[in-house]
Amino acid sequence: MLKREINEKASLPDIVDAFEKMCSEPIADDMILFETGTFSFTGEPLFYFCLVRQFPKEDDDEFYQIHVEILFQPDSQNCEFSGAVWNEDIEDNIFHFIRKSNVFAYAKSQPYRNIKIYMDET
Repeated sequence: MLKREINEKASLPDIVDAFEKMCSEPIADDMILFETGTFSFTGEPLFYFCLVRQFPKEDDDEFYQIHVEILFQPDSQNCEFSGAVWNEDIEDNIFHFIRKSNVFAYAKSQPYRNIKIYMDET
């Protein structure tokens, strides 16, 4: 569903909307993570704006994770943003929290380098 609704021309608000829509489909014991920061996972530093939905695997202590990673060139502004927030750690709706954040205000006005959508296991 995410790969159908999100393409390389999608705006950040559209990407967050699509992720929120996907998260509206009920899955027992799911959690949502919003994470930002500059990391060198690919061998070069990039600024990550990440949305993750995690839910338990059946009959296992592990989890599935659906990731949407929006990658930006690092710059003097985004290097100041770094954090990770789980929906269960805040009283506000996680998507309201994301949309009200300074990092969202910054990132929605910047061109991103690319988007990665994938699922993995912990």
